[in-house]
Amino acid sequence: MEQPAQIAGSARQELTAWTRLGWLLSVGFLVVTAVSRIPFRSETLFAWDSANYAFALAEYNVVFHQPQPPGYPLYVGSAKLLYGLGLDANASYVLLSVAASSLAVWLLFVLGWRLYGLQTAIVSALLLATSSVFWSHGEVAYPYAFLALFSTLVLLLLVETKFGPRNLIVPAALALGVGAGFRPDLLLFLLPVWLYAWWGQTLRSLIAGFVVMVLVVLAWGAATVQLSGGWEAYANASGEYYGFWSGQPTGLMSYLSNVIDNTRTLTAVLYNGVGLALLPIVYFLGRYFSPQQVVRDARTRIVTLWIIVPFVFYMFAHIGNPGYVLSFLPGLLVYAALAVRGFSRDCEQAYRFFMTQRGMVTTALTPHRVSVGITGALVALIAGTNALLFLFAAGEGRYQEIRQIDDILTKQVRYITLNHTPADTLIVAFDRSHQLEYYLPDYTFRLLLDPGHPTYWEARQEFTVPEGVTRIILPDLGRNTSDRTDGIVQVGLGPGVSLFVATVRPGDTLIHGYQYASVRPKAEGGG
Repeated sequence: MEQPAQIAGSARQELTAWTRLGWLLSVGFLVVTAVSRIPFRSETLFAWDSANYAFALAEYNVVFHQPQPPGYPLYVGSAKLLYGLGLDANASYVLLSVAASSLAVWLLFVLGWRLYGLQTAIVSALLLATSSVFWSHGEVAYPYAFLALFSTLVLLLLVETKFGPRNLIVPAALALGVGAGFRPDLLLFLLPVWLYAWWGQTLRSLIAGFVVMVLVVLAWGAATVQLSGGWEAYANASGEYYGFWSGQPTGLMSYLSNVIDNTRTLTAVLYNGVGLALLPIVYFLGRYFSPQQVVRDARTRIVTLWIIVPFVFYMFAHIGNPGYVLSFLPGLLVYAALAVRGFSRDCEQAYRFFMTQRGMVTTALTPHRVSVGITGALVALIAGTNALLFLFAAGEGRYQEIRQIDDILTKQVRYITLNHTPADTLIVAFDRSHQLEYYLPDYTFRLLLDPGHPTYWEARQEFTVPEGVTRIILPDLGRNTSDRTDGIVQVGLGPGVSLFVATVRPGDTLIHGYQYASVRPKAEGGG
């Protein structure tokens, strides 16, 4: 493995530790990442949580899920600055995602160089920039790109503390406290790495770091609690929210089933995040993470700790959005870069042995050129397939879904506002309910189904149509499995876009659920 790029001494010495090519490449990665995101960015609020963040710009209150617990005050506050400059809610958050993505790639380049040298810096930054999961979260109103940004920034400061001449434990604590204001889970995942990097430093720096971290967290935490109506209201809202997502299972077998489901989900998400880099990752696993390597190389230990803490949490506790893995994906891709180069060096040695056995000598195709060529070809293959995966493959968060949601929301909002008035219209939706609530604030909404019901796909709800309502819009029914569809018409709004419209009278009963809607007319002569 390469030795760490030494950055030591005065500022002048630090600058000369990098070549001009290195600086140009690092800035190039920053700019190219930003430019590559702009054409594919989301034009509308991508998901339910995106609408939570949008509503929070007008009124920040975790009790109302503006945003959802535990609250993301610095994320919302940063977007509010852009919102105040005239950008709409979605554009404000998407611009933050673009900026966070670009900075994360730049920082990973610097970190890769600091740990293992220029080649690892280039490969790891390229793999992150083209990762399908990472690219997806640089295009939408989600805070997950900040997981990658702040985890890489904190690790860079900790690596300098562990291997360089400066103790940056306090700046790392500051960065961690600020990052937690964007994504609070960073505290859980990075605190063990922070403590490991401190080991061997002064007790004074540990205390100072903790004080700084606590003060920063208290600053944004106290503001969140105050804006949410006080501690009791905030705690109740958070408890209900985490109770819902923790699920209902009890007993050992139910828990083990959950662990298996989490592991399956985590495996699928990671494959989408690393793509074909999975092959060298598996190939090199036993050497980089071998007990001997972990014991003798502090770099391996710090990368391992970065990866393993969130990985274990997602497997044994909870894994929701694919963006969760961005907390450790940059570290995994540093290892992937080393794995690619390890495979190439093995091929180089095999070629050298083959040449020696055959008594062959060539100045054209030297073993070193074989290694460089294999590395270049493998990296190009991985990066190229990653980009194609994001741009053309179907899947959660990829470009096709981003454009599909933009198309659906734009056409449905236009149709509803042009053809139905708020006074006589009820909208019954689920998947895009919250986004539609944001774009149609004057309309009345009702949830299509109860996602907390243990058999929500079979459950049915009944609703008596109130006075004044003559139309019920079902934007994301998808398909209607009811045999009784009198008065419920599917309206096509373009390729792949439609909604259902039910003509009703006051007193009628709407029966609805997952992919189900029917109207039971009011009994003649009924009160």
